[in-house]
Amino acid sequence: MAADKINIAIAGIGGFGRVHVRWVQSLCERGLASCVAFCETNPDRSRDLAGRLMAAGAAHYDDYSRMLRERTNIDLVVISTPIHLHKPMCIEALRSGCHVLLEKPPAVTVQDIAEMLAAQRSTGLTVQVNFQNTSGQAFRLMLQKLREQAIGKVRSVTGIGKWKRLQAYYERTPWAGRLTHDGRLVLDGTLSNPFSHLLNNCLIAAFAGEEETSLPTRVQAELYHAYDIEGDDTSCVRIDTPHGVSIRFYSTLCHGESTEPVIRVEAERGEMVWGYRNRLTITEADGRQTDYTFGEEQGVEAMYLNCFAAIRERRTELFSPLSSTYRFVASLNAALESSGPPRAIPFEYIRRQREQQSELRTIDNISAAIDEAALSGKLFSELPAPWAAPSRPFDLHGYERFQPAWLAGSGGIGNNAGAMR
Repeated sequence: MAADKINIAIAGIGGFGRVHVRWVQSLCERGLASCVAFCETNPDRSRDLAGRLMAAGAAHYDDYSRMLRERTNIDLVVISTPIHLHKPMCIEALRSGCHVLLEKPPAVTVQDIAEMLAAQRSTGLTVQVNFQNTSGQAFRLMLQKLREQAIGKVRSVTGIGKWKRLQAYYERTPWAGRLTHDGRLVLDGTLSNPFSHLLNNCLIAAFAGEEETSLPTRVQAELYHAYDIEGDDTSCVRIDTPHGVSIRFYSTLCHGESTEPVIRVEAERGEMVWGYRNRLTITEADGRQTDYTFGEEQGVEAMYLNCFAAIRERRTELFSPLSSTYRFVASLNAALESSGPPRAIPFEYIRRQREQQSELRTIDNISAAIDEAALSGKLFSELPAPWAAPSRPFDLHGYERFQPAWLAGSGGIGNNAGAMR
């Protein structure tokens, strides 16, 4: 590795990979990196980006393993591929001697991420997961205040996300909204993908100051879908921690408009509210309020620069190391263990309308239901919402393998092997 540049290879330049290409090119233009190769099995879908990368000197491969074999000067592999390819591609990169910047979610199952962590430990290399909202100044400040117990011991952490997604969102790729794809587990849904940043930040906030290996003790979840998908587009989750903090999480993609996701932390001597727009409000028990607004952030860039620093100096603390995301994957899996297959919301509670040459589906009174549940700490069935059904809590003690009986006949259980070829 040159002292002043990190040599990067990108796996997957379509979808969110386009964002990575733009940031990598920006870093290259500033002399901080060099893009030496990229792997894309269908470059025609992103012909403009592929052309720009090759014009700048990056070699194109349609075989990931061959890229890693032939390009021996790669320092960092950026993996922005379908979810079920994250594990095998991350492990192969590590065994080839490359550090990894991995798109979220890091893995599909707890057994997957356990294998990835074992590979990382054996190689001693860096793996950063691109949960870019962990890098924002407002979120970093909130974590500092929580570790200092600025408002006392935390009692609860509540995440709320209300976004609008059209049917086209589920048509953008064959695995969107699917539990399995091509015989492999995908488990795509609100928790694992669009609102994964929000749930991950809830977990980080709730475990602030605790051991990195500390896991939730119990998860109870209700997962629903208004769209014709296998996964969920609307969810609520309650997570118990060993140190007494309750995490409550509510999300939907069936909202009439997209609003700013927020996290509310309630503690002994006040509360904190963090928002996606890089802002933090701290309200103390006596009513004193302090607002911190840091302006627009470049979260993906910050993740790259943080990763570069960790590669050069191993003592640099990563914003989102692979090890810290184990509890996120365990919580995802436990949510499905608790809920069972996501339930279809009856049509009488769904409103459908044409929009942007696609279809928008909204759920009656979903915004009010989320607000009411969040205030009370209840699940949707406990309100009760007329379309909701109760679930059972799932115990995470000794939890090492996601393999629910209801998925056994799907062909999706097994080793999520495979790579881009």
